[in-house]
Amino acid sequence: MKKLFSIIVAMAMLLMSCTVFAATDISDGVIRVEGTGSLMNANSITGYRAAKVDAMRNALEEVQGVNIDSDTTVRDSITASDMVRTRVNGMIKGAKVVKKYRDDDGYHVIIELPVYGVQSLASAVIPKTYTASAPVPFAPATTYAPAPKIPVSSGPYTGLIVDCTGLGLETAMAAGVFTPDNQMVYGKDNFSYEDVISRGYVGYARSLTSGVDRAGSNPLIIRAQSIKQFVNPVISNADAARIMVENQQTKFLEKGNVVFVK
Repeated sequence: MKKLFSIIVAMAMLLMSCTVFAATDISDGVIRVEGTGSLMNANSITGYRAAKVDAMRNALEEVQGVNIDSDTTVRDSITASDMVRTRVNGMIKGAKVVKKYRDDDGYHVIIELPVYGVQSLASAVIPKTYTASAPVPFAPATTYAPAPKIPVSSGPYTGLIVDCTGLGLETAMAAGVFTPDNQMVYGKDNFSYEDVISRGYVGYARSLTSGVDRAGSNPLIIRAQSIKQFVNPVISNADAARIMVENQQTKFLEKGNVVFVK
């Protein structure tokens, strides 16, 4: 199986330069993929083995589409570095099998890859010397989603929630918050390498009331105006100033207590 997986990886690398990958969502902190083995396999052992190889191939496709920051994907890192490619391949080979079953369609194996942690995608692709890509000229969105009614609370605040619903936000390991004139409000200056590997710059949620525990019990909620380079929320200068003032009390930015709502 090891030799077969190596062949699959080699073939995938040859196709990478001419293949367009959709961005992979890492909101849940894991990448979960399924593989299938044919019922024509001699027995269940070879059937599940074939399904796992298929799952690993699918996992390679998924991890390539993960955004590291606004300019770099895992695919870019694999292409640029043999060492990164080796680490990613090793992580995929060691993926945890969370479920396997057989039905009329064949043998099925579901594997799971952690995005963050000691043995994770982040640790495989982000170097210890990592710094986010240099800022590029700000390009505002052409249309804005209507701003919903945002709950109002008073400080001191435990964290920050940036509401990006309806703006087409994509996930990334190292995203940031910017102003319209391209000033970074939150990002690489607030987080260490160890923090990035441990849990990424931000958490992601699908609503203002669910999955936002990272921002604490009394978060400051700010509405994004647009998205820069697919992954970075852009907020008003007034909101940026407010965040800086409120952060002086509890240092929620330095703690990484930031959540983007998609």
